Amino acid sequence: MNLRNLFLFIVPFLARQTTAQQPPQFAKLNVHDDFVQSRGGWLPDNLTEKNEPIPSVVDLACYRHGGMMLVNSDAYCIAATAQIISNEPNVDVTYYPVLSWDRNRIVAADSPKSGIPICIWSEITINLTDKTITLTDHRKLGKGHEGFNNMCFELPLTENYHLVDELSERLRRARRNVKTTN
Repeated sequence: MNLRNLFLFIVPFLARQTTAQQPPQFAKLNVHDDFVQSRGGWLPDNLTEKNEPIPSVVDLACYRHGGMMLVNSDAYCIAATAQIISNEPNVDVTYYPVLSWDRNRIVAADSPKSGIPICIWSEITINLTDKTITLTDHRKLGKGHEGFNNMCFELPLTENYHLVDELSERLRRARRNVKTTN
């Protein structure tokens, strides 16, 4: 049995073993002097059917130096997201200037004034003390940020996410799928 088949067998099996809702595990944060890295999936803090995330994998890395040409800031973060949309692979890469970096946390954000994306701007906070990563999406306000047919107004003013462990998120989805099929 190859590794993929083993994984496809184990995840549904483990999902059926526990019926109680278990909190997701946070993604592991690798911290070095001038570099931090983590991999996982964004999970909304207030998960509902309406904001259920598309299955994806996010690789997040922040560097203290080298971002001047990319984001007009020496320190920067890069978030690479891979997902399947309409049966097609999709990879998105977003660069964020770091607003602050100290021994307790890193804060990076794109601009609330930029034209793209139209509806939201995002802020990433990496807590180096408890080794958690949060993302807050803020709805942009003002003229030019209404979206097609005012679709931006459908979004909440803010939405908070945590970067959770990949396997933990796959198990959560598998448990949810087992519940809906029973």
